[in-house]
Amino acid sequence: MLQRTQDPDENVALEACEFWLTLAEQPICKEALSGHLVQLIPILVNGMKYSEIDIILLKGDVEEDEAIPDSEQDIKPRFHKSRTVTLQHEGGEGEEGEDIDEDEDDDDDTLSDWNLRKCSAAALDVLANVFREELLPHLLPLLKGLLFHPDWVIKESGILVLGAIAEGCMQGMVPYLPELIPHLIQCLCDKKALVRSIACWTLSRYAHWVVSQPPDAHLKPLMTELLKRILDGNKRVQEAACSAFATLEEEACTELGTSSVQASSSSVANALQAASCTLLFPSRMRLSSSVMSGFRWASGGWLTTQWA
Repeated sequence: MLQRTQDPDENVALEACEFWLTLAEQPICKEALSGHLVQLIPILVNGMKYSEIDIILLKGDVEEDEAIPDSEQDIKPRFHKSRTVTLQHEGGEGEEGEDIDEDEDDDDDTLSDWNLRKCSAAALDVLANVFREELLPHLLPLLKGLLFHPDWVIKESGILVLGAIAEGCMQGMVPYLPELIPHLIQCLCDKKALVRSIACWTLSRYAHWVVSQPPDAHLKPLMTELLKRILDGNKRVQEAACSAFATLEEEACTELGTSSVQASSSSVANALQAASCTLLFPSRMRLSSSVMSGFRWASGGWLTTQWA
């Protein structure tokens, strides 16, 4: 099965990868796979790279498309369904966890079908929740080479790997985050739109840790770059940045309830296409809700709980 997961025929490789995804959810997973992680993890990581056809369908060579009006298809509700067990990878991945109606055939919908990249990411996500920190000795040596690789496709896959393990391996990743988070923030300025968008998603996966640190360390630089990316020339990046902004705001609650952040997010809304605005609106609503929840009524008037 390890060999078939690397099969040149992607359909065969996908079927084999789904075996690992299904096995990862079984009670016997840890016992059955403990001795095979050294072989399996590199195979799954390799499967998380964009294929050439993925890049073509995603228009990966088109860096700026904000001048193209959004169609109704761009802002339709997105629902998750897949052939087997699935995990929703949102934001930077863009299509992760989405599926299509069988009679839809435009480019974005075609890519949002279940494929090897998504299955590999989902399997790694589940395995990270099963093995936790035990997975890191097999991953960390690979991650360093991926995240700093000069080939943007490989670099992008490394950022996806980092996001996929965020939930399961968070405790083990904490010592490395002071170095990795600034690198991811720098990736928000990458010349490739697909790298910028996946960086938005992965950063949102570590939002809880970011807001737990002193604001000047990571939160403020991240907020600054996310607001810039909301005005990115690429609509996919705009959407990913809006989603990441919403997640970060939800984690930070009243810490983000400043007039400067509110004013910034209000001003960028005017420049966004409809599809990105649909993602920004929930963020604005949560921002208002978080700010108001930070107040309580006292006899002398409104006082913030933060300073009371």
